[in-house]
Amino acid sequence: MASRKRIALATLLAGLLLVSGGVWFRIHTRRAFFDQKLLLSRFPAGDALAMSIDVATLRAAGMLEKSKAPLEPDYKQFLDGTGFDYKRDLDSLVASFSGSGNFFIARGHFDWAKLRAYALRAGGSCYQDLCRIQGSKPERHISFLPLRDDAIALAVSTNDLAAAQLTKTGPPIKTAIPSAPVWISVPGAELRRQDALPPEMHFMLSALTSADRIVITLGPAGAGIEAHMDATCRTQEDARILASQLRSTTALLKETFARDKKVADDEFAALLTGGRFDQTDRQVTGRWPVGKTLLDSLTAGI
Repeated sequence: MASRKRIALATLLAGLLLVSGGVWFRIHTRRAFFDQKLLLSRFPAGDALAMSIDVATLRAAGMLEKSKAPLEPDYKQFLDGTGFDYKRDLDSLVASFSGSGNFFIARGHFDWAKLRAYALRAGGSCYQDLCRIQGSKPERHISFLPLRDDAIALAVSTNDLAAAQLTKTGPPIKTAIPSAPVWISVPGAELRRQDALPPEMHFMLSALTSADRIVITLGPAGAGIEAHMDATCRTQEDARILASQLRSTTALLKETFARDKKVADDEFAALLTGGRFDQTDRQVTGRWPVGKTLLDSLTAGI
């Protein structure tokens, strides 16, 4: 009898070990797949602008509330056709923007049958897992395919098969990855490109064109939200000049906006004039408080 109990106990333990091992393996595999350094290694090599958004964290923090503004027509058409809503179905997004195209890897909940049907209705085609659609311009081709049930690769490029480039990983990215829920890394070459900056931000950010690379993050800070900038310059003197330029530009904007009551009450103006800057060696850092209503206005209509 004791022997049977020992056998039963051993069998039970072996079963528990097998189940727990399977659970650990699935969790480990999931985490490894969505490791940002590995995801970024899938994008075409080059000095590209990269960004990451942890949508699930923003949603949990109440930063993706339903907008009351009417939806943009293109987004409404996509939403109606696929049933996909990023505020509900998207968990994270990693993207790369360069001369070779715009590339995205998104994690979320996807109805693949609806996505394929939408591509066909839009005049596109699908072969095996890859679907292709003509973009808004002749040189813009949209392609997408599933990387896993919960991950999609999407590309907008002159190459109508560009999304297929994202199916394999390359050498892991060695640079540090920000821990903030939203970050964007911009190479200096991109900042120096003509018309790279929006007109309304050109005056404020034109000083940054001297930097080799800037990283901007967005995340919680105390009871509010804060944008943080880290700019790497070629030399310590370049960093000193950049910090001085940012401080003087911010002071000038404060003085200018103070004369216009309507502009002074604008949240975007408050963001630009609320910057604080420091410089250490070749690094320049900046911090800006971000109002909740400003975030809402930036996502209005989508």
